[in-house]
Amino acid sequence: MVLLIVLLTYFSVSLGFQLNKLWAMQHSIMEMNDRVVQLRDQNEYLWERLTILESEGYVEETARERLGLIRPGEVRVVPVLPEDSGGRIPDQSIRD
Repeated sequence: MVLLIVLLTYFSVSLGFQLNKLWAMQHSIMEMNDRVVQLRDQNEYLWERLTILESEGYVEETARERLGLIRPGEVRVVPVLPEDSGGRIPDQSIRD
């Protein structure tokens, strides 16, 4: 009878540990699945962003705004601020 109680206790404890490991693994799998979804969303966003950055329109806009480049035949107009403005843009528009 004592042997039976010892064996039942051993199997119960062993089963408890195995169930705990199983629960931890399932929890880990759920976390990994969530991370996979996040990474897929991020990957999709990055591919969309890459498509935009490689487009001719973006390349041209960047070349004009950041690099100051112009197309052949165009004339670049650079506004000159009055000396007394201290480098600040005056209140009235330069186009006026």
